[in-house]
Amino acid sequence: MTFARIPLFPLPLVLFPHANLPLHIFEPRYKQMIRECIENKSEFGIVLARGGGITKIGCMAEVVEITHQYDDGRMDIRVEGHDIFEIQEVFEEKPYLEASVRTLDEDGNPKLAHIPEGLMELYSRCHVLLFGGEPEEINREEWESLAFAIAESLPLDLDEKQTILSLRNEDERLVQLATMLRQLIPRAELRHRMREKAGGNGHAGA
Repeated sequence: MTFARIPLFPLPLVLFPHANLPLHIFEPRYKQMIRECIENKSEFGIVLARGGGITKIGCMAEVVEITHQYDDGRMDIRVEGHDIFEIQEVFEEKPYLEASVRTLDEDGNPKLAHIPEGLMELYSRCHVLLFGGEPEEINREEWESLAFAIAESLPLDLDEKQTILSLRNEDERLVQLATMLRQLIPRAELRHRMREKAGGNGHAGA
């Protein structure tokens, strides 16, 4: 467990370790923040923004690519999620937020976790209903946590994704995830039916 002071980027999303996320940086304060991170080769923290506040647990992000730079200073970047952290104190001394954080260690080896019976079938069913095809095989060399990989690829509620991010034990994450996928299937089936109806008559109304 380590402590650090990092810039914060509150967003309406949850970033998982090893996930890649494209971002369009346009606000002056965040253009400054990202420039400083690139120049210093340092990370920043992405936290879920909700209800006018931010969550205490977030994910460190590293800029791995600048995909486009605009004349006015805006930029398109790609970041990768790293360590999970918990905010200890927030500072408002700069145009953007900073926080003192402690990184949260994983409880056990995620690759040795027990995969609940039926989980992969639930994942496949959700993916087919939502995206029209089977999911690609998850690269376990890239993703230490199967739960993070699945949660990243499906449109779970943000609160559900935040719950998965906050758990420090893979067995617990996978059990929680199985419950979430069972709850997701009815919503996925409804979306599938609406999409089929829209394709059949040009609209999704009754």
